[in-house]
Amino acid sequence: MLERNMTVEAAVMENPKVLKEIQKLGGEYDFIAMERLEDALESLGENYDLFIKKVEGQDDFKDMDRVRKMNKEELIHYIVEEIHPQELATTEKIDEIFRGAIKKYYRERGEQLFVIYEVLLLIKAELVSHFSSEEEFEFKDALAGKDVDFENLLAEHEKTIGLFDRIKYLTRDYKMNAEEPEIKELNKLMGELDEDMRRHIYIENEILFKM
Repeated sequence: MLERNMTVEAAVMENPKVLKEIQKLGGEYDFIAMERLEDALESLGENYDLFIKKVEGQDDFKDMDRVRKMNKEELIHYIVEEIHPQELATTEKIDEIFRGAIKKYYRERGEQLFVIYEVLLLIKAELVSHFSSEEEFEFKDALAGKDVDFENLLAEHEKTIGLFDRIKYLTRDYKMNAEEPEIKELNKLMGELDEDMRRHIYIENEILFKM
């Protein structure tokens, strides 16, 4: 599994498509082989998560044609009224299923589930705090036409992605081996939330914050 902290060399060994995509960006492998993958991509003007999608054979996040046509006001309302509620609802549902699964399957896999659940709780707390701050301060100021410093939000986005990378690693890319219906549902919902969150952060970092 590719990780943002691995070197370019390690990423190419993990997935040879990485080299092909880096070469398309104009990167010289010999000069960046020992750099962190995320740092190397940043120097080439490429977003890490979008790059990973290309490596996996996808060109873009879903429904981006619609998003790119929005102005600043429309985009902020879209994030606040659609993205935030949906992601919080999914997180709450995952939390509920986890609590039930830990109780039901504690003898068989309780310890494994609890380690993952601890990271989920960190994600949940981060999202609630982050969304509240955006809606109450930065987005409100942006809608009022004020100059907004998004540095704090960018740092929080990086922290959030780090938590998702951690839970992705612990669940083996959201593919926990299990026959239990609850665990299968957790794999599905966590994978969807991961995808939605990376799309959400891409929209803000690469589109909204640059308007």
